[in-house]
Amino acid sequence: MRVSIQGVSLFIFVFLSSFGMAEEIKAILIKDALDIAYQDNPRMMEARKSIDAFKGELITAKSLANPEVEMEIGGLKKNEEGKRRINLDSIVFKQNFDPPGVRLLRGQIAKNEVKAGEEALKAVWADVYVEVVKAYWKIILDNKELELADENLKTLRQFFSNVQVRFQSGQALKNDLQRAKIELLKAEANDLAAQKAIQVDRGRLNLLLNRPMEDPFKIKEELKEEDLKLNLKELNDIAFSKRPDLKIEELRLDSRDKELIKEQLNRLPSFSLGFEKTNVEYEKDYSALISVSVPFWNLNQGEVKKARAQKESQKIRVEASKRQASFEVYEAYLNAQLAQQQIDLLKKSLEEANELIRLADLRYREGEIDFINYMDQIRSSTETRVRYYEGLFNLNQSISELERAVYTSLREGGFWK
Repeated sequence: MRVSIQGVSLFIFVFLSSFGMAEEIKAILIKDALDIAYQDNPRMMEARKSIDAFKGELITAKSLANPEVEMEIGGLKKNEEGKRRINLDSIVFKQNFDPPGVRLLRGQIAKNEVKAGEEALKAVWADVYVEVVKAYWKIILDNKELELADENLKTLRQFFSNVQVRFQSGQALKNDLQRAKIELLKAEANDLAAQKAIQVDRGRLNLLLNRPMEDPFKIKEELKEEDLKLNLKELNDIAFSKRPDLKIEELRLDSRDKELIKEQLNRLPSFSLGFEKTNVEYEKDYSALISVSVPFWNLNQGEVKKARAQKESQKIRVEASKRQASFEVYEAYLNAQLAQQQIDLLKKSLEEANELIRLADLRYREGEIDFINYMDQIRSSTETRVRYYEGLFNLNQSISELERAVYTSLREGGFWK
């Protein structure tokens, strides 16, 4: 019995199609990748849960202390008749209160934590944004490098064929044939490495999007030049107004200030109000209870001193954070500026490289250049084209880092959230 391989393949395709497994692979744009990452990236989800936790703490901070209930039941000792008294002799309800203003300040401090959590979410997004953009553009770079590796492999296969012809006709040495074989094998190895790099970076992007690493997708976008008109002073102003880490430090300073006021208010007496019902045989009565707690021995001086020191420490931290942010903007600005200048030079060298590889093949076949010279020109041309695409990748990456430093989009049609 004979079974046609084509028939089996057709059957498998129809079978998979019936279960929706032969669907066309969808293309994913950079905007799509960022939208998915914003919602599904594990660090983003974790940061959102942290905000929920801070909101829970806010509810607790704004609430009154739990009331206390005390009950007194008659003793267990038997009386003369041999019976135990098990009546509820008294019950007391008591509510504790902080000194005036303390609970309000505690709630405001907790509210600052919620706001800080929201800013922390933005800080996480800044990191995730840069990683997703880098992973996405890296796949595009990988595709370009694979394309160049394929072209180089094709060129070297043709070159090896030409060397064989020249060797058989006595125009080339056996050493040339061996060198050509070595270069061809190296090109095949580089091609395999380029294919593997694509698989790794596709898995990395899927990981950032919280998808299975093997999920297939297509990328249609291309690396492109970015022409940015950058102004360092404007970038610094944007950073100081938008960076979430700076806002977090400012919120913490405000909390430290409120913490100091709260500890100063804790020098005032705290009190509790209550109600007591007495229900013994010889006395049944109702009474109101008031108790006062006074920080008599040290007037809360230790906590006040601690809170004041923490406030001063936080002021220093705020100023240091601003200086650090200014440096990061400055460094990212210089890197982006350098990347723009480099890509202008690389673009000029790319034009020369494309012409070089065309002429090298022609001159070697006509015997105008020797084997070593030909190989050097091929290698130089290939490396130049690779460096150009790496330059485009570095330019895009440096802009992403600058966007993170100022926490805003600097590209036309940017995707910053």
